[in-house]
Amino acid sequence: MTEQSSLLSTVGRSLTWEEYQSLPEGPRAEYIDGHLVVSPSPSEQHQFIALELAWLIRAVLPVTHRVNTAWAWKPGRDEFIPDVMVYDAATASAGTGARFTGTPELVVEVLSSNRGDDLVWKSAKYAAAGLKRYWIVDPRDELVTAYALVEGILTPMAALGRGDVADLDLGIATVRVDVAELLG
Repeated sequence: MTEQSSLLSTVGRSLTWEEYQSLPEGPRAEYIDGHLVVSPSPSEQHQFIALELAWLIRAVLPVTHRVNTAWAWKPGRDEFIPDVMVYDAATASAGTGARFTGTPELVVEVLSSNRGDDLVWKSAKYAAAGLKRYWIVDPRDELVTAYALVEGILTPMAALGRGDVADLDLGIATVRVDVAELLG
């Protein structure tokens, strides 16, 4: 069996964390509720938005924090690959480097084909993991929505449309977001 067919044989079935870790590098995959969740390769616009946002955030971060794109976050039993993640550098250096195991300051998802996953499923999982800030960038509807954890629920704090420019809270800094510029 080839590595690719081995990977494909795991999609849709339950697998242990050990089985997940032993899979070959390949398509972008997350480990959620004991299942391999594979996403198609992101579009150019998706990647542009994630990178642009990471650059904007990096410019305002204190030296104690970092921003990264498409790096694994493992809160408990699940493993996610957020499009953008802001985290404490000291917490990251205490881990293995393969994944972040602390609680990020911010996770950003850029919506694509798996809109329901990011809007509902991941939102609930992120709240349960104690994520304090979650932003969703929606290129189709030209929106940026910033959520904050309030009494265990990620609650909308700001909704920006094309043409809006606003300062959004990262917890450790604020970043000015121009939605039209961000969307390209």
